[in-house]
Amino acid sequence: MNLTKSPISLREPTGPTPWPAPMLRFFRRSVPLFPAHRSGRRLFQRPSPESHILAVGAAGLFLVVASGTVVAQQTAPRIPSQLSFLPSLGEVRKNIDYEKWGEKMLPPGDTARRGQHWTLLVNLKSFTDRQAAWAAMKPTFLRNGWTVEKEFGIGSSVVTVACNQNGVEAWAAVDMDPVVKIDMVLVGPVPITLTLAAPATTPVRMATAKGDFPYLAPLPGSKFHSGSQDSSPFWVLPKGASQKEMVAPSSLVRSYSLPDLSNLMFMTVYREALTKAGWTIVEEFMGADASLTAHYAENGRNIWANLHNNSGGYTIAVADTGNDLGAVLAKTRHVALYGVLFDFNKATLQPASDAVLRQVANLFAADKTLKLEVQGHTDNVGNDTYNQKLSEDRAQSVVVWLTAHGVAAGRLSSKGYGKTMPVADNSTDPGRAKNRRVEIAVQ
Repeated sequence: MNLTKSPISLREPTGPTPWPAPMLRFFRRSVPLFPAHRSGRRLFQRPSPESHILAVGAAGLFLVVASGTVVAQQTAPRIPSQLSFLPSLGEVRKNIDYEKWGEKMLPPGDTARRGQHWTLLVNLKSFTDRQAAWAAMKPTFLRNGWTVEKEFGIGSSVVTVACNQNGVEAWAAVDMDPVVKIDMVLVGPVPITLTLAAPATTPVRMATAKGDFPYLAPLPGSKFHSGSQDSSPFWVLPKGASQKEMVAPSSLVRSYSLPDLSNLMFMTVYREALTKAGWTIVEEFMGADASLTAHYAENGRNIWANLHNNSGGYTIAVADTGNDLGAVLAKTRHVALYGVLFDFNKATLQPASDAVLRQVANLFAADKTLKLEVQGHTDNVGNDTYNQKLSEDRAQSVVVWLTAHGVAAGRLSSKGYGKTMPVADNSTDPGRAKNRRVEIAVQ
C-alpha cells in the first residue's frame, strides 16, 4: 500500500491491465484529474484496499520504526519484532501486507517515513469505547518502551506514541476501534539500485516477444513474463497542455513481476536510474498504481517509454522511433513527424520536439540536394480561419528551428493546411490527436 501526497493513478482490480498500454495512456488523460487522484492506466476507478479501510474511519494503528541498519527481506516475518507484544492485545489477522520499501506520512509535521512496510489488523479482546480501549492498551505500549506524545486531539480519535530503544526510533499513530490497523515502517534506504546504459547511437533490433530492452533493464530480481507489440499509438500529455498528443504509432511492451514491490520503490529506483542515464521524466503518477513516462533525445535517438506498476506486476512500454527517417522519406517522399510538440493552441515548440527535428536536420546534412516543404495540420476544433493560421504558424516554427540549426533557408518552405487534410476521424479524441501533426514532403 502507498498513501502518499503524490498524485494518484487508478489501478486494475487484479493483475496486470488487459488493455494495450499506449491506448490506456491516451484514456488515462481523458478523465478528470483531482488533487489526490490522477488517472492511471485505466478508465474507471475501483477503490483500493486502502480506501476500503480508511472508509471505516475508526480503525487504525499507524506505526513507524526507524533504524540505522536495515536488511531487506524477500518475505516479511509473521509479526515484526517491534510489535511482538500485539498477540497479548488481541488476535493478529493472518493477512499481513508487506512492501520491501514503502512510505507513511506521520506526525509530527506529517513527516514521510520510508522503509520496509507492514500492514497488520488486530481484533481486540474487548472493546467498549475508544477511550477505554486505549486505556487498556496503553500499559502494554509503555512496558515495551513507548511514550505517549499526544492523546486524542480535538475531534480526533488518534493517539501518537514514540519510542527509542537501542538506537531504534519508533512512532505510532493509534486510531482506536475493535479492529486495529497497524502500518509499520522500518525506516531505511531503498533496498535495490539500478544502473541503466544510455541508448546507443544505432538502434538495436528487438524481437517482438522476448528480450529485455538494452537501455531499460528490469529491476534486479524480476521475473520476465511476456513481450508483445502494441499497435496502438503512444500518447503523451505535453507540459502545460490539456490534450494528448501522439508521439509514436506503436510500442514494444515487456511484462515483469517482483515480489513485494511497492509503487514507491518502483518509482524511486526508475526515476533515479532514468535521470542518471540522460532521460527526461515527462509525466509521473503514484497512488494505487504507479506510472512514469520518460523521453530520451540524445545520441540522435528519439525514444519514449512508459513504466507502469500495479499489484499484478509491472510493464515497460517503449516507442523507439529509430533513426531511419531518411529511408522512409526516400521511399514515401512524405513523412508525418509525430513527436513535434507545441504549447497548447500555440506555435511555440516544446523542447521534447528537438529529438525528431534533429533527425530532420541530419537529412539535409546527408543529402546536399534535399529540399523539403514543412506542412502544418490541425484537427477540426475551432473555426477555419483560426486553424489555418495555427497550421501555418506551426509549420513556420519548424522552419525557423531548422534554419537556426544549420539548414539553409532556400532548402525549406512551409505551408499550412488547417483542418483540410485529416488522416483520422475528427469525431474522437484519438482521431483529432492524429490530425494535429507536422509533415515533411520532398519538393
